[in-house]
Amino acid sequence: MTNDSDAAELCEPFVVQGRLFTLLNDRSVDTYTYFDNGSMVVGDQGKILYVGPSVPAEYSHYQVKKTRHLIFPGFIDAHVHYPQLPVIASYGASLLEWLDKYTFPEEAKYSQRPYAEKRARQFLELMLKRGVTSAAVFSTIHQEAFDALLGAASYSGFNLVSGVTAMNRGAPDNVLVDVGLFKETSAKAIESGRCVERFCYAITPRFAISCTEGMLEYCGRLLESNPHLLMQTHINETKEEVLATSNLFPHATDYLDVYDAFGLLSDRSLFAHGIYTTESEYERWAASGASVIHCPTSNTFLGSGLFDASEYISRDINIGMGSDVGGGVSLNPFVTMSEAYKVAKLGGRVLDPFQLVYWHTLGGAKAINQADSIGSLEPGKWADFCLIDITSDDLG
Repeated sequence: MTNDSDAAELCEPFVVQGRLFTLLNDRSVDTYTYFDNGSMVVGDQGKILYVGPSVPAEYSHYQVKKTRHLIFPGFIDAHVHYPQLPVIASYGASLLEWLDKYTFPEEAKYSQRPYAEKRARQFLELMLKRGVTSAAVFSTIHQEAFDALLGAASYSGFNLVSGVTAMNRGAPDNVLVDVGLFKETSAKAIESGRCVERFCYAITPRFAISCTEGMLEYCGRLLESNPHLLMQTHINETKEEVLATSNLFPHATDYLDVYDAFGLLSDRSLFAHGIYTTESEYERWAASGASVIHCPTSNTFLGSGLFDASEYISRDINIGMGSDVGGGVSLNPFVTMSEAYKVAKLGGRVLDPFQLVYWHTLGGAKAINQADSIGSLEPGKWADFCLIDITSDDLG
């Protein structure tokens, strides 16, 4: 993948020309458009005006930028932790041990605004360099961490979904927040995000075992109160986590029932992992319209288990793709898609490349309720695109 600084610096309407590929936003995962020598016209508001084989006369006066690279939709990382970048792929531990040993000590540092700002800028620079133009991002419990990320995204034009993390048990005190303070911080964060055009707030309970019933109840009320909010969390990632959840919520029939009981299961919900999902959970998942986010490099690195995509596909449950850094080992979408292919192969299924691309573009767009504006290169959508050097064999 490559950056094209000349194209990135254009602020007037322009045309980018070259080989162009995009899936199309319909029910099929393999409906696409490809041009050996295509043109995409971008207006002064950053929206796509035209995609086709030649430039219409009405746009003939626009500046033209030719590229030898493949013009491709920007990727959507539907599950990633920006504070975990410094501990990416830290050595050898199960999920819960890994959180205690590496993640929580690092996240405690994000109460310091200068540190958070430095890491937020670094994180988004790395994402954009790898062709990722939108992401659902976990922050920390700290207002400083959220503000730093929102500011960096606003400055760069990155399309951000994020929120302050809800977490009031099961971790050191310096990464916990009580329900009262979380209410205040969330209200401030939601308000500050209103003036950022390309931002959507996501209520973010870390996972069930990190939240008391009171915290989950508040998160559910907040989601119900505002139809523009999303909700992101984890589910069924490891057997150990599933057992711990069952012990903490003995009245729940299963893991998904915990979230459902508190009003957190809806078509605005993103659930990462979903490895150990039961038949009953699949049925309620499908009925709700919620999305599952497949995080293959994290699952294999931490030894969490193998995601069974066929169970979700057969029930028409939308799938997005997530790097899940820092348990995941790379922000590069091609590394993530490659690992997803291997995970499926180990489960006896061969994934079509179109399916993988769909999950990492339109699947992610649907997960964050933005398929009408991102995920493919079509008129009326944001011109979120990347340029891929198809002569390169670098997947790192």
